[in-house]
Amino acid sequence: MNVDIIEKQAEKILKENNCFAVPINVEGLVVNIGVKLDKVEFDDDVSGLFVLKNNKPFILYNATQSRNRTRFTIAHELGHYILHSKDRPLFIDKKKVLYRDNNSSTGEVLMEREANAFAASLLMPRNLIQNELDKMVSQEEDVIQYLADEFQVSTQAMSFRLSNLGYNFGMF
Repeated sequence: MNVDIIEKQAEKILKENNCFAVPINVEGLVVNIGVKLDKVEFDDDVSGLFVLKNNKPFILYNATQSRNRTRFTIAHELGHYILHSKDRPLFIDKKKVLYRDNNSSTGEVLMEREANAFAASLLMPRNLIQNELDKMVSQEEDVIQYLADEFQVSTQAMSFRLSNLGYNFGMF
């Protein structure tokens, strides 16, 4: 799926649910959309999973991971729901469950790359990033750290997002 289409879907969902503000209330958005959200203690290598059970969507996320990681995981799993669940029904079966683990961050699988693109677009919308850059008081600030703090994401996630949007702060 085209990244521009994914960006537009994420922005549309944010606006339709009155969540187009920094930081994105990803938990509220998920619940508002009708997805059950719950935390679970997974092994360290699993951040979360999305599953449809009896036609009801569920996102489970690892309770032991950092807040920023949790937010990205929830957005990533929501991406699987929005982008993939209509074409491919998922069941509670280890071979058919889409889950976020260490491999998903590498983007090895197309659906994982799409879910990562959705999560980045959802948590760090292009227009809101530009708005925050326009509000910055001092150019001396660490831009990536400032934006990561404002959007409540990791500096790594913000660095990737800025790079993908074509920003260059001499740190990539």
